[in-house]
Amino acid sequence: MNGADGGNLRPPWGRGLSSRILALSVAFLLLGEILIYLPSIARFRLTYLEERLARAYIATLPLDPTGTAPVAMEVEDAILSHVGLLRIRISRPEGELVLGQPAPVARAFDLAEAGWAGLIYDSLEALAARGTRLIRVRAPAATEVGAEVEIVLPEAAMWMEMVDYSQRILLLSLALAIILASLLFWSLRRMIVRPLGEVAAHLARFSAAPEDATRDLVPSGRRDELGIVERQVARMQRELRRAFLQKTRLAALGAAVARINHDLKNILASAMLISDRLEHSGDPRVQRSAGRLLLTLERAARLCTTTLDFARSAPEAPRLRRFPLQELVEEVVASARDDIAVETEIAPDLAVSADRDQLYRVLLNLLRNAEQVLGEDGRVRIAAVREDGAVVLTVEDNGPGVPERMRERLFQPFAAGNAGGGTGLGLAICKEILRAHGGDIALARSDSRGTRFRLWLPDGQRHQRGEQA
Repeated sequence: MNGADGGNLRPPWGRGLSSRILALSVAFLLLGEILIYLPSIARFRLTYLEERLARAYIATLPLDPTGTAPVAMEVEDAILSHVGLLRIRISRPEGELVLGQPAPVARAFDLAEAGWAGLIYDSLEALAARGTRLIRVRAPAATEVGAEVEIVLPEAAMWMEMVDYSQRILLLSLALAIILASLLFWSLRRMIVRPLGEVAAHLARFSAAPEDATRDLVPSGRRDELGIVERQVARMQRELRRAFLQKTRLAALGAAVARINHDLKNILASAMLISDRLEHSGDPRVQRSAGRLLLTLERAARLCTTTLDFARSAPEAPRLRRFPLQELVEEVVASARDDIAVETEIAPDLAVSADRDQLYRVLLNLLRNAEQVLGEDGRVRIAAVREDGAVVLTVEDNGPGVPERMRERLFQPFAAGNAGGGTGLGLAICKEILRAHGGDIALARSDSRGTRFRLWLPDGQRHQRGEQA
């Protein structure tokens, strides 16, 4: 059994946690830039107007501060053209100096009374007007106490500079947002998204084969919340596997109760009849009857003991280590009956990563099953090859084959125990052990020429990591 790793664990494009983190990062960074931009553009406009007021004041210093002396038209036009204004008015306690003619203005602003909220609003309003207005601005003179400067100017030049400034801020904000969002995205993906994806992949593999102990999540040792999640998931997998296997065993035990009850009734009924004959009859066949009685009672006791052992015992997780397979098979072959010929076909350098004792138990069970149906000329062949990173073993005999009625439930507990007086637990235990290794066992062939079992045992990178752990 190769085992499935679950469905597609990648969310639809644009709906994954990574994409959402990136989108939120960019959105929040741009929001922060907007909050910075609003006072910045207000400061830019205020500075622009203050510079125009200062230039207007400086340009009028050579003139009569009281405004009583007339100013030549050429001088007035030159000053207004130089500072880019339509009108200048300098108010002092001793008099007033006015350059330019009155003009209809759309808005008037007093910088001495403006607050930050008003400045931000005026800046946005100026951008929306697109430089089509005439405005009047006044403020106290910076270097002369009691003097006030008032100017009239078109917003076109200021609007163009504000737009240019906004474009620079926008490009800088986008570049900064992309850089910071990328760094944040990479950091969060490395610290959160990728570990969560690995936990999800482990859970999917565990869901596909909960009996496979090699699919357990190995905690990374992190001490943050994700480390707690990893440790809790690993503990949950171990507890669920134990509960799952215990439930499977209890279910199998419950299914076997009816059969055990029936078999015990028949066995004990035969024992009672034989016991009555021994007690009331002087038949010379007493010795043979006594032997039959002993054999019958032993079989009943063995059936009860094996059943209780299967129900009580919980399989241990395999302790993986690498070892040559040929040596293990030779130990199994050494315990075969003398009248059974056992052939092996295993390369000396073929090694597997498995629990040695549990794999020995699997092969020994298969050999014992074969011995129960083979006669004196029986033959068993054990072979192993490596295929696609896995070790495939075949155990084949020349017996009469498995009856058709038993094949569908061959690996279920108590379902295949009729032949040879067995309990039907051997093949169920074999399957349980191999699945705990991430492998499986199947009936490859069974007919009049014999029976062949195929064992699949993964031997890839995953098992090597388990061995090192």
